[in-house]
Amino acid sequence: MSEQKMQSPSADTEKPTDLNIFYRPSAQTVAGWSVTRLPVERSFDASVASLGCDSGSCVLAGTPVLLADGTTKTIETFTGGEMVRTLSGVSRVRALENPRLGMTRRIIELRTGSGAPLMISDEHAMWMRFEQDGVQTEWWGVYNFNHYLVEKENGVGVRLQRDARPLRFDVPQTHAHVDGWKHVQPIYHMMHPDTPLYHLDVEEGGSYIAGGFVISSHAADLDGEGVRWTGTGIQVAADEFVASLAST
Repeated sequence: MSEQKMQSPSADTEKPTDLNIFYRPSAQTVAGWSVTRLPVERSFDASVASLGCDSGSCVLAGTPVLLADGTTKTIETFTGGEMVRTLSGVSRVRALENPRLGMTRRIIELRTGSGAPLMISDEHAMWMRFEQDGVQTEWWGVYNFNHYLVEKENGVGVRLQRDARPLRFDVPQTHAHVDGWKHVQPIYHMMHPDTPLYHLDVEEGGSYIAGGFVISSHAADLDGEGVRWTGTGIQVAADEFVASLAST
């Protein structure tokens, strides 16, 4: 392997507010490798440089969210009051949150082979199935575990006391999906720090279903304790919606 090369920013040529992205070119395109520095556009608020998200995990505009009646609605069109399907039932949306991506997260693409992929920030907790020594367990999992811990330490978005489990990105992981359990390996995307993201805050259940995947909505431990996902899908969601209307 050739020697790693990385030039330190020069105080004579760069301003203190300059931001840069460091990345390693593909080994298939060059002999050996080096670290390359590219300037980031200066047209975004400096507040997104280190964290960028003031409400936790998020998805891109256009992501369909499963409503309680079995239909879907794109996340950026929510206004509050809508009934959505959750990990354990049906809940009302309290608010729509609209943070930005920031410098310390990336967008991951999750494909199941059918329908549009889910595009979600990589520190977003998702409902997962784990297996060890033949024993299966279910709990929240997260790919960007470091960012998740930073948000928890700062009191931003994360309410779990029993932490989400760090997920491997090099092999498929088992995600809860409306069609059952799906083995999916994430595809990473680098996007501008100012990329707008969207997130739903639900009243109960600590979750909602975006792009077919079960994802967290500021989940607390009680929202997931004892839950077993069976991929109940749209019909059960519709039945529960009708039942909730009959009880009001």
